[in-house]
Amino acid sequence: MKRLALGLLFVSTSAFAQTVLPTAPVPPTIVTTSPNETDANAVATTNKVYIDQQGGNVDVNIVQTGTANIIGSAIDPIYLRGDNQSVIAIQTGNGNQLYMGVVSDTGGTGIATVTVRQIGDLNTADIRCGTLQTDSSCNQLDMNAKFTGNNNSFIFHGSGANIRNSMDFSGNNNTINMDALSPNASQTLLVTGNYNDFDVTQTGTGGTFGHSLYVNLTGSLNTVTTQQYGVSETVININSVGSNGVFNIKTGH
Repeated sequence: MKRLALGLLFVSTSAFAQTVLPTAPVPPTIVTTSPNETDANAVATTNKVYIDQQGGNVDVNIVQTGTANIIGSAIDPIYLRGDNQSVIAIQTGNGNQLYMGVVSDTGGTGIATVTVRQIGDLNTADIRCGTLQTDSSCNQLDMNAKFTGNNNSFIFHGSGANIRNSMDFSGNNNTINMDALSPNASQTLLVTGNYNDFDVTQTGTGGTFGHSLYVNLTGSLNTVTTQQYGVSETVININSVGSNGVFNIKTGH
């Protein structure tokens, strides 16, 4: 009986299953873009919005309705820098494009308020306040642009402070090329018609109140070229009803 009791104490280790540790999981690769961005960009009807923003108090409101609308691009996005900026861009229709670069002095009191509407087909807007992404200019900008119709093209370049814009275009194939380089200037263009061409330049300090441009034009196939320059104020005020007109105005001192 004693030998039997002692024999029960010996148990083979093979009776226990071997413990297997779990394999460490492989973490997923960190992606820098949306997983379907590459494939989606290859589709012609894909709407695209690119925003690269730095600074405080930025309020961006973008509405796109239609096909192939583009606001910014991978190499030239809506580019916001500075304080207290508010951007609203509304595009309705097909083939609209908007490229925007707004720069205000970071840490300063730079203010930029931009509202752009493109209603129609094949409109293109290229907007700058600071002319380059590395530019710290354009301390203030109040801009309100509206385009209704097809194939309108708007190009605006500005560098400096207190740039003011107010645009309202109704018609087709109107082209605006504007360089508001003066630190104190304002521009208002109200146009109804087709195939009108505008080339606007404002340079110099423009005195205390700055350079002022106001155009109210109804008609088609007009060409308007204005140059305002110098250290003192200049004012250009055009009210015109008609077509095939040519306006060449240069003023400054």
